[in-house]
Amino acid sequence: MHPINVLPNVTLHAHGVVSEKFLQRGLKTFHDACCWTRDLPYGANSNSEDSLILFEEGCGTCTTKHGVIARLAQEHDLPIHKNLGFYRLNDDIVTGVNPILASYDLDFIPQIHCFLVYENCRVDLTDGNCNGKNKTIEDYDYVVQVEPDLSEAKHQACYLEYLQRYADSFPKLAALGETTVMEVLTACDRQLKFQCSIFVQELATAT
Repeated sequence: MHPINVLPNVTLHAHGVVSEKFLQRGLKTFHDACCWTRDLPYGANSNSEDSLILFEEGCGTCTTKHGVIARLAQEHDLPIHKNLGFYRLNDDIVTGVNPILASYDLDFIPQIHCFLVYENCRVDLTDGNCNGKNKTIEDYDYVVQVEPDLSEAKHQACYLEYLQRYADSFPKLAALGETTVMEVLTACDRQLKFQCSIFVQELATAT
């Protein structure tokens, strides 16, 4: 991943609702907005379909953080886009996932992360956040550009489309079927949230 300063920087103007939200908070440039968004606490939002929710709730995930900055980029005609990256989730990334996978005789489960893309550069605004992951994800099997905000239905449809590609190469995934894979994914997501809570507790203790 690359730092925020690889992205083009412009002075913010009131070109739309997203720009106005950042300007109301005293942020003057695109980079200022990116840094502010990166520094928001990592946390699940009550609605992931509208990235403006992070202004109300004061936190965000990779979905809403990159969604809102991609919308800001659109309002300022910047060629910066939100992308979904499909990677292989296991204990290397989230501690405690391997026992879940072992129950299904799996070495990994396909998972999605998102980030910003500008030219050949990728920027992750959750890098350094207390997000439950052991490391920044650098290796992706598939990357696809998407709209800043996706409905849950479109997000799931995209996952299932690429799950089929994995299933074509990994018979164990194909044998499980979509319903079971989604159950495994849900269990892994619970483990991610658990790890995130541990990181938060450790950070609080350290300070």
